[in-house]
Amino acid sequence: MAVENKKILAQNVVIGMYVSALDRPWIETDFLLEGFYIENRYDIEKIKKLCGFVYIDVELTKERITINIPEPSLFAKIKTIANTDVKDISFTRKAQLVANTRIPKPDTHYEKSTSFSTEFRTANQLYKDITITAAQLFADASAQKNIDLSSVKRSATAVVDSVVRNPDAFLWLTRLHEKDTHSHHRSLRTSIWAIAFARYLGLEKNKLNNLSTALLLCNIGKAKLPIELLEHEDNLNEQELHAYQQHVELTLDALKIMGRTPQAIITIIRAHCERYDGSGYPLQLMSGEIPFLAQIAGIVSYYEEITNRRVQENSLDPTRAVEHLYSLRNINFMSDLVEEFICSIGIYPVGSIVELNSREIAIIVEQNSQNQLLPKVLILRDINREPVSVFKLLNLYEINQSNDSVTPKIINTYPLGTFGINVSEVTSGLDRATKKISMGKNWSLKNIFNKVIS
Repeated sequence: MAVENKKILAQNVVIGMYVSALDRPWIETDFLLEGFYIENRYDIEKIKKLCGFVYIDVELTKERITINIPEPSLFAKIKTIANTDVKDISFTRKAQLVANTRIPKPDTHYEKSTSFSTEFRTANQLYKDITITAAQLFADASAQKNIDLSSVKRSATAVVDSVVRNPDAFLWLTRLHEKDTHSHHRSLRTSIWAIAFARYLGLEKNKLNNLSTALLLCNIGKAKLPIELLEHEDNLNEQELHAYQQHVELTLDALKIMGRTPQAIITIIRAHCERYDGSGYPLQLMSGEIPFLAQIAGIVSYYEEITNRRVQENSLDPTRAVEHLYSLRNINFMSDLVEEFICSIGIYPVGSIVELNSREIAIIVEQNSQNQLLPKVLILRDINREPVSVFKLLNLYEINQSNDSVTPKIINTYPLGTFGINVSEVTSGLDRATKKISMGKNWSLKNIFNKVIS
């Protein structure tokens, strides 16, 4: 009998589970055995620090605890039937939809072609330029003026080109500016998330351009809504919610008047608020009825929404947002798409404020493809939580790979704004650091580090 393994987020492991595989080679960890039972909270914390995903052996786990293992998916059952000689089998609407909900094979593969420091300078100026374009877009929509679609497309293409070269620069800027809840800023950030995710999935560049343009345009209908609805969009009654949801149709109406918006972009906008279980709007599409690019637009729009509420106290930090998204698999969003999105943004998303085991405070600058737990970080606060006099840009992976005894790791995360850290400070610090310091193995604070952890 074949061994049945189930892939789960590391943060969802519980005592009694049998871990059969990790999301990295066993040799990269200090686990003594290749396969073991989770015996205590220490094991759980160790797994969570080292891994994003793990695989559990279902049968061995059931020997210790009761777990809810879902029945074989309807998609698998349909494939079995399709391989028989039975002809003219009729499926229910739901079965047909589930069979059509798979992530397509990659169209291409992208490699980073510029360094973060190089792309950061380009992206920083481009972010300022496209913010002006997005603000003008919403101003024109509010005043019922014709929208300069060619300008929107040019801006969208420029962002796509930058994200394709190196996605971390724009994702970093997106996180730094996330406290701005104006609709045009939300649209810009969502557009960047979508491009980065589509790049990760290997979609062709034309699809990235369509996603970028669609998400820059998708909220212009909100410019026609009463300001009271926008200010309280997180807490609307049923009647207000219905009025708020008209923003999709209002956007489509505005674009229809123009009469020259590509159908591929219209399709994304029309369906980006639909949900996998049919609970979305305006058409209550479900599962495979939702175009794939619209599903991408939907998940990134929702992520932006839950991490950047108008009332900041209601926002979720990246870690909690990932947990929340994971709980919505095959409810609001396709399960595979949720897991791929979580993989794409990383365990510690770019722009997150973190604490190292040296007690220094840093911000995530760039993901590390070899190990998501060891990204590149910029030190902003010393061990006393005071602003540093010299900015240090560290590649945690390279430092840990060196022969030195110094092993910096992330031990905690904090919301943006903690310790008085703001956008201008980080931008200035990163600009100065990238001009003076390479992302290598050197760490001039080794003496402090060794003193703290000894």
